[in-house]
Amino acid sequence: MLRVLWGRRGLRLLSRMCAAVCRRPMSCSASSRMLRLRRAARWHGMMTAETLGRGREDGLVDRTELLPALLGLRERTVTSGSHNESSGPRLMPLLLIKMINKSRGKILGVLALFLVMVWYSIYREDSFYFPVQENKTMCPLGEVERKAAQLIGNYTRDHPLFLQLKDYFWVKTPSLYELPYGTKGSEEVLLRLLSITHYSLPESIQRLKCRRCAVVGNGHRLRNSSMGETINTYDVVIRYGPVSVPLIPPRCHQQMGLMPLMSPCPPSRLNNAPVHGYEQDVGSKTTMRLFYPESAHFNPRTENNPDTLLVLVPFKPMDFQWMEAILNDKKRVRKGFWKQPPLIWDANPEQVRILNPYYMEVTAAKLLNLPMKQPRKVKQKPTTGLLAITLALHFCDLVHIAGFGYPDSANKKQTIHYYEQITLKSMAASEHNVSHEAVAIKRMLELGLIRNLTYF
Repeated sequence: MLRVLWGRRGLRLLSRMCAAVCRRPMSCSASSRMLRLRRAARWHGMMTAETLGRGREDGLVDRTELLPALLGLRERTVTSGSHNESSGPRLMPLLLIKMINKSRGKILGVLALFLVMVWYSIYREDSFYFPVQENKTMCPLGEVERKAAQLIGNYTRDHPLFLQLKDYFWVKTPSLYELPYGTKGSEEVLLRLLSITHYSLPESIQRLKCRRCAVVGNGHRLRNSSMGETINTYDVVIRYGPVSVPLIPPRCHQQMGLMPLMSPCPPSRLNNAPVHGYEQDVGSKTTMRLFYPESAHFNPRTENNPDTLLVLVPFKPMDFQWMEAILNDKKRVRKGFWKQPPLIWDANPEQVRILNPYYMEVTAAKLLNLPMKQPRKVKQKPTTGLLAITLALHFCDLVHIAGFGYPDSANKKQTIHYYEQITLKSMAASEHNVSHEAVAIKRMLELGLIRNLTYF
């Protein structure tokens, strides 16, 4: 036995035979292989002196004689002549059993891995059955607050969105500034107005784990944009009145509202970011509409949904007086407006809210660096559009904008709104610095605080 195995050809043959059985190179040492082979020969009586002698002379060992020895079979074999005929079919199942026994640990490991993969795939499949709100977007909770703190000093979400009666009835809340940055001097009329309006948010919005908001502007960029379907997918859609002020001669300011039909001054227009007829570009959903008296439509149901919150943005004390007169059906206020507001405003008082002037203050002082007390001749105010973005930054977990921006100043013929043919020239008489606001919005885009759905 040893004489045969010590030959080079014998060793090569043994290695090939073991590799053929195990389907892999031999990993055991030469001495252990010889010891197992010798024991197998003793058990089965296969290795005689004649076989060893013949193997040494030829340098070969019959494969049919060594296979049972290598596998440790306890069944005696027949002679080499009859082995090929009768032992072959019986040997294959035994070989398979032997290989399974040797690889039992690996098979169990593979089976365990397979079961883990099946369980994980089932778990992942079940995890997709979230409510639509959770599944349709990645909600970056806390990201808006973190990035807004980099842009807005002393950023906080502690201030309520809308004014509440208890702050002016039970406790006299002091205000440092007059409208539009505070309520100083307007507390009496505001108290009466808050007694017939509400301040809470709808339950459908309060229970949202992630508030995805779209602030829709009035810019010409929305025309033919086909953004309507996309805008309707957001949880909260905020719209607002126009930011432009028509060119009105100073002599007409006092006449507007006194004799609007007989006055030679320009007629007033109801430019309140219409939805009807523009649904394909601007959508049809409106969760909040920010307005002021001059931008109010006499029939809010025309451009809004039945559950739309109508949020008054007060710029001056006359705005409170107009709202009170409308809701209480008192004598209409006609003076003090740059454009005649509607004398009939068919709105449900339960849907009316009064925006907290705190957000106008933040927009002016923190984003535009405007002084709170300005000379009468140099007054500048934020636009309602920038105010709507500021409101969303204090309320939403995701803020996207659409329809913001103005045409280049050299383009005198380009219209600025998607719904009417007025140009940038109309902004000359306004109290808004649109270029200054554009810088603020670009800064938000650079920080990733907001995302633009159109182009800016």
